[in-house]
Amino acid sequence: MVVRRFSLPIAALASTLTAVAALAVPLPAMAASTVVLSGIQYDPAGTDTRTNAHLNQEFFTIRNLSTRPINLSGFMVKDVANHTFVFPRGYVLQGRTTAIIRTGRNRNTAVTLYWNQGNYIWNNTGDTARFQTPAGKTFDTCTHTAMAGRTRVAC
Repeated sequence: MVVRRFSLPIAALASTLTAVAALAVPLPAMAASTVVLSGIQYDPAGTDTRTNAHLNQEFFTIRNLSTRPINLSGFMVKDVANHTFVFPRGYVLQGRTTAIIRTGRNRNTAVTLYWNQGNYIWNNTGDTARFQTPAGKTFDTCTHTAMAGRTRVAC
C-alpha cells in the first residue's frame, strides 16, 4: 500500500482555511455587511389623508452595495414604536439594486414591496429605522428629526 504524504506551509494552510471559512459564512452575516438603509420618506406631500395612495408616498429604501444577489427572507426593519416590516420568504435583492418599501398596500414586485399598513409608520417629528437580521441583531440604523422644509432623509 502506498501512502502519499505532503506538507503544506502553515501560511498556505491558513490561507486555505480562511478561504473555506469565507464560503461558509451564513447568508444573514453577508447580507448584514452589504445591504443598508438608504433613505426614508417620512412626510408625504399634502395633508395626511390615510388613503392608500397617500400611505404609499411614505416609504423607506434599502440598497444592496454588493454585486451579488442577497436573500433577505426574514430580515426586518423596525421603528421606535416597534412597527415591524419583515421581508417576505424568498425575497432576493439583486446586486447594486435599491428596493423601496411603501407603507400602504399593493402587489409586491422585485424592487417595490408593500408594508400593507392602514396608518403612517414614520413619525414626522423624528424616528429611527433599525435594519435587523432574522435573529434580531441590528446592523444598520437611520434616524431623522423634524426639520422645516424637509420630508425625506438620506441614510
